[in-house]
Amino acid sequence: MSKNKKILELLSSHRPPCLDTLNGKTTHFESNPPLLTMEFEAVPEFCHSPTQVVQGGFVTGMLDTSMAHLLIALSGGRLNPVSLDINVSFLAPSHPGKLISEAKVVRLGKSIGYFSSSLYQQETLVATATSTIKLVPMS
Repeated sequence: MSKNKKILELLSSHRPPCLDTLNGKTTHFESNPPLLTMEFEAVPEFCHSPTQVVQGGFVTGMLDTSMAHLLIALSGGRLNPVSLDINVSFLAPSHPGKLISEAKVVRLGKSIGYFSSSLYQQETLVATATSTIKLVPMS
């Protein structure tokens, strides 16, 4: 079994409850260059308006989750991500249905990492984010 496949199994077997809330799962991981893809299923309960627009907090959660999971994957589960900041740009409305997030490393240091994430719905870029993440050893 490849190292990347083992990492996907690690992420799947240690799912935090927030992934169940967001209906999320990791679908792809590459270590070089670092890239992690996740799928989320937005449900009508995530929406704030009659036109069925997904509330920004859920969109932010999807972007944040994918960046955090990329760090966990890269460290083989040895590091716990602690977000110091997250900056989100909402580019288009997202609606109930499948959303795909791609997370990348901007720069990775010894105690701080800088990550980015993009969220797509039906090939439309709906939001982007950058985050500064403190690298904390898992207890």
